[in-house]
Amino acid sequence: MGGALAQRLVRQHTLQVYDRNKQSVSKLVASGAVACTGLAQMAAQCDLILLCLPSSREVREVIFGEGGLAAHLRPGTLIVDQTTGDPQATRAMAAQLAQQDVELIDAPVSGGPRGANAGTIAIMVGANPEQYARIEPLLQTISPNLFHAGDVGSGQVIKLANNMLHHSQRLLTLEAMSLAVKNGVAPAKAVEILLASSGRNYYTEHNLESRILAGKLASGFTLELLLKDVRLATQLGADSGVPLFFANLVREFYQMCASELGSDAQVNSVALLVDRIAGTQLVPKDHSLS
Repeated sequence: MGGALAQRLVRQHTLQVYDRNKQSVSKLVASGAVACTGLAQMAAQCDLILLCLPSSREVREVIFGEGGLAAHLRPGTLIVDQTTGDPQATRAMAAQLAQQDVELIDAPVSGGPRGANAGTIAIMVGANPEQYARIEPLLQTISPNLFHAGDVGSGQVIKLANNMLHHSQRLLTLEAMSLAVKNGVAPAKAVEILLASSGRNYYTEHNLESRILAGKLASGFTLELLLKDVRLATQLGADSGVPLFFANLVREFYQMCASELGSDAQVNSVALLVDRIAGTQLVPKDHSLS
């Protein structure tokens, strides 16, 4: 995901990049970016640093771990964390960095690599007004769909709420499809009717026909990453006293899917499990997971 975002930035800005994956760095260098030898060089040369990592654990390691950014950051540096992370952890890291006159804000995204490449991805920013004004012109070069969600951590809060809703829609949509198909409605006809009816949602519009019924289950997003998002959302609900009856049930269903299919399975492969439970054939037998 970070690579897709960086490809948008390098079109209009001088970009220095670093990643443990040398192939990812090479792709960006080929587009005009400059490779850094490590995090120390990046911190010493850049006053604006964007991170996009699997979780807040990796963000903390990159910033405060051995050989990380923190020891080399210059006062006044702004770090923009585009990870779908833990808002509480992000707020704690922001407070810690403030002690050395470094700022940390969050700006997670929604729309996947396809949205990033097209410049339509949604960016949800958690920052104070001054920080937002500073970063807004840069983020606008990634996508005009830019939203100031509130203070630091707020971007990740609304991103978790969004992902919780989206991942819930996937399961309920597949259940609805299996109900229709098991009782005599052809899969393609069920999709056609749902798309014209009140049950229409993002998953029916962008995944059912093009991925599930077509047997193209690869999405570039694994059950491990999905579970991270849903766990963070339900934990935030527990910590803030918000009952999340449905989200907790969704989390447990996906945990079952990960146990059955493997945590590295593609998220759309849950349709295979729904087919097995319901005795349906939403996914063609000649489906592909790659």
